[in-house]
Amino acid sequence: MPVDIHVTVTIDQGGWPALPDPEPAPRWWRRIRWGYNTALALLSLTLAGPWGALLAAVRDEESLAGAWVMASIPLIVLGLLDNARRVEALHADPDLWAPKWRAATVRLLLWAAVLGTLLTLPITTLVYALTGVKPA
Repeated sequence: MPVDIHVTVTIDQGGWPALPDPEPAPRWWRRIRWGYNTALALLSLTLAGPWGALLAAVRDEESLAGAWVMASIPLIVLGLLDNARRVEALHADPDLWAPKWRAATVRLLLWAAVLGTLLTLPITTLVYALTGVKPA
């Protein structure tokens, strides 16, 4: 009668044991710094007023489409620059203040551009679209 023999060999290479998987990062909406963004949005209202007035002048004297183009270009540039400065501040040495100040300055300008645009153009655009009224 044949004998069936099974041998199990475990070779330990030494070294460090495997690390457990890290905890998952919190979702993006939990990482938002609400106080920081609210403070910057409130501070940006001093710049949003003149930006909105400039957009309103372009809208009234030239065209609504021209005002939207004029508003969208700085929004795109500031959005990209805000992302770059935020990443730079995140990966900078914690003792360096300049990257943090640059990120806060660009975020302040972005909030000013967003609020100035939102307070000036969407309602007029909606009125023009719904009523068909064109500026004189």
